[in-house]
Amino acid sequence: MRENFTTEHLENRHRFDAWRDAVCSRLIKAEAKQVQAGMFSGRFSYGMLGQLDIANHVSQASMMWQRTPECIRRHPNPDFYLGYICEGSGRLRQNNNETQVSAGDMVIYDASSPFHFAMENVSMNIIHLPRHLIEKEAPAIAAMSGTSLDLSRPGMVALRHMIDEAFRFNAAEEGSCLTEQFANTLFTVISVGLNLQKSDEGLKPTLYSRVMSYMRQHLQDHDLSVAQIANAHHVSPRTLSRVFAANGTTPMNCVWHERLLACHKALAEGKARNITQVALDHGFSDMSHFSLAFRKAFGYTPSSLLHLASGQPGS
Repeated sequence: MRENFTTEHLENRHRFDAWRDAVCSRLIKAEAKQVQAGMFSGRFSYGMLGQLDIANHVSQASMMWQRTPECIRRHPNPDFYLGYICEGSGRLRQNNNETQVSAGDMVIYDASSPFHFAMENVSMNIIHLPRHLIEKEAPAIAAMSGTSLDLSRPGMVALRHMIDEAFRFNAAEEGSCLTEQFANTLFTVISVGLNLQKSDEGLKPTLYSRVMSYMRQHLQDHDLSVAQIANAHHVSPRTLSRVFAANGTTPMNCVWHERLLACHKALAEGKARNITQVALDHGFSDMSHFSLAFRKAFGYTPSSLLHLASGQPGS
């Protein structure tokens, strides 16, 4: 089912805020502002295609999207996004990468680290790529955040056609089985296209992505520290801290956020009935601190999420 939103029926003074809220509530939490005051017109569509979220946003204005460190703290999101520019132009800056884009270009951006995306009258198709899935198939994706994909590389013509088809695909008419097959094929084409962007050397995960993967595998370790993480990757704690500072965060902040995300996932999916055990399994030892941090990150308590997942009334 595709959701569609337009500003046409709104007074101009309400249009931008309503459009921004529609995008942020369904796609990615970020700060957005118009560069110049004036008339605004926008549209937004959002839907599911198998395991992938797909969206299109159109804005007739100059604007800036920013995912700041404060936004990341308040709204954790570990995933990647592939943006296909249909019309307009923009400039994306993330992880010391900066790229100018125009119609036909494709960019990768990472919700787990700060980015700035200036847009000028842009229509863009966006595919949400869950990190735990895409990093298994395309391990170098983190290094590509903030970059425009090389359209001359093999697989890019097929990828552009598949993205166009994805936004014309009618899941209601095709049925769930064929929809899942189509979504899996699209995901494979994206993965192959990303892998073919780089040489074998480029395909090696960056230190940042290797450390993030290591963290996720050791969340249950209550004694996980910067020194332990640095030793496991044969670098100094200072080097590790610099790498994470370049991504607008610190190693232990990432450990904290990843633990909270893992606990949220376990509770939301109904994989646990005991909040204390979920917390302990993911490296938390102080239940009061865990509950406070969980509520601060997500806006509700672990118990309310557990009740919701189990179909029971909340406390």
